[in-house]
Amino acid sequence: MKIHHWFRESFFYSIVILTLFLASNIDIASATYPPDPTENIPWSCNTFSVTDIECAFNAARKTENTQLGTSIPMLSLPDQGAWDALSDGEKALWLINRERIDRGITPLHGLETNVTQVAQTYAQYLMDNNAFGHTADGRDPWERLEDNPSIGACFDFLEVAENLANFSTSGISISFPVERSIYLWMYADAPSSWGHRHAILWYPYDDNSGPMGQEGFLGIGRASGPHNGWNFAEIIVMNVFDPCSVWNYQTTNNIALPWIPLLLLYNLFDDTQITDNY
Repeated sequence: MKIHHWFRESFFYSIVILTLFLASNIDIASATYPPDPTENIPWSCNTFSVTDIECAFNAARKTENTQLGTSIPMLSLPDQGAWDALSDGEKALWLINRERIDRGITPLHGLETNVTQVAQTYAQYLMDNNAFGHTADGRDPWERLEDNPSIGACFDFLEVAENLANFSTSGISISFPVERSIYLWMYADAPSSWGHRHAILWYPYDDNSGPMGQEGFLGIGRASGPHNGWNFAEIIVMNVFDPCSVWNYQTTNNIALPWIPLLLLYNLFDDTQITDNY
């Protein structure tokens, strides 16, 4: 299914939905997540600075509170210098964990080198091969994760998720592709029945390794360049992984942000293609 709609600043969004489940290993009835917005909440601010990111997320939270009668608090992002100093993965972790924590959900543990490597390798593959989708390299997301030796040797058999986003433009740059990917998955995902959002907010997880209440690793991949006839594109890949009970936290490069706690997101995965039409 392909759904088209207009977005602020003349951006044209083509959202392609692909939702897959891990066959018989999913109990949909036991899968839980907070309520969804009643309709898409478009990005309503500029895209020049961290102030604009905060503006857009807080405007969306206000609208969601009005739609659902909830009381999600407003965000307060780090200042521009601190935000710019974060990696793509750290920015995604900050936003994802804030969305989880502010809804009373246990956060992700942090970034993990192996999961990040899987996500980055696949993002670059999609870019280099003018491809897009969850099985473009002949493997599904679970196979890509489990083909990593460290992950394959120690994972809990849960419904791992992958989200994809593809921003394309006739220009030479795209502002805040990671931040806007998180936003779209959270607040403008109605055409996918909120599948991206559910992946970000899904709970609970098998909290059997590492510090209590801090289960699950996140990896973010990002590839930039010409893609499928467009002058410039940004491809964002989000992968997550739930380590087994004997995961060695001492020998693995696990990065948890100091101002936020931790957890994992899993289950269904979707993809989003976003094309700048001007």
